[in-house]
Amino acid sequence: MNSGRPETMENLPALYTIFQGEVAMVTDYGAFIKIPGCRKQGLVHRTHMSSCRVDKPSEIVDVGDKVWVKLIGREMKNDRIKVSLSMKVVNQGTGKDLDPNNVII
Repeated sequence: MNSGRPETMENLPALYTIFQGEVAMVTDYGAFIKIPGCRKQGLVHRTHMSSCRVDKPSEIVDVGDKVWVKLIGREMKNDRIKVSLSMKVVNQGTGKDLDPNNVII
């Protein structure tokens, strides 16, 4: 599905932005979340899903779930954009930032 042009970060939310996304895929190491307004997905690693230890991400989220996430990292790697997200620093009920000074990250 590559359109022939390199990916850009223009359509991505700014660093430390909080938004609600939909779980697109769950793996052994985390969950991929659809980023609203762009075709990109970001990864919530299992270490960023909860303040408790998560062994199986599938016990926390399912495909199609809506979750609150904070964009905690974005980088270009081999002409691809890698987006890192965190669920544990956002209240999943209200979307409130639990780490407004970005200390935990």
